[in-house]
Amino acid sequence: MTLQGASDISRIAGASDAFNQFVSDTRFFLRDFPELNRLVAGFESSDRFIAFATIDALSDFNSTPPLLGRFGFTDFVQHDWIYLLRIGAVLNVLTSVGILQTRNHLPFSDGGINVAVSDKTPLLQSWIQLLTHRWETGKTRIKIARNIEQLLGGEGGVASEYFDIHGYYAEIY
Repeated sequence: MTLQGASDISRIAGASDAFNQFVSDTRFFLRDFPELNRLVAGFESSDRFIAFATIDALSDFNSTPPLLGRFGFTDFVQHDWIYLLRIGAVLNVLTSVGILQTRNHLPFSDGGINVAVSDKTPLLQSWIQLLTHRWETGKTRIKIARNIEQLLGGEGGVASEYFDIHGYYAEIY
């Protein structure tokens, strides 16, 4: 079986070729293709939603301390942090799907037979927990490395609270 569309590049108006390729690759990572979606007609997540999830991941990265400046998609490409960005985007997609599953959860029973519609929330939560750990660990590692790089390179960076304490005592003596 070949995945029709697996090699297709998404086309989001106004987005760069690299960003469109990222969206397409993220869809490939998610295996979100009509041929594989047995319970969903077509794609589960649109290209625009994957793009939104990616932008949301960038916002989360930029708002996580230490605040070392603003990093955009091209910064992630240049520093080869694409894997981490994909994890952040997929985490956002799965969180949204989990919210939808929870909202549409409908258990019912008839004649001793129990059936539940949209009961994938626990499964999604386990994937979300795994990816959250990867995302948060990756963000922390990059932020620490980037902060040290900036401090040693004379670009500034964010000093620890020990610097403030040491600086205070250094002025007294």
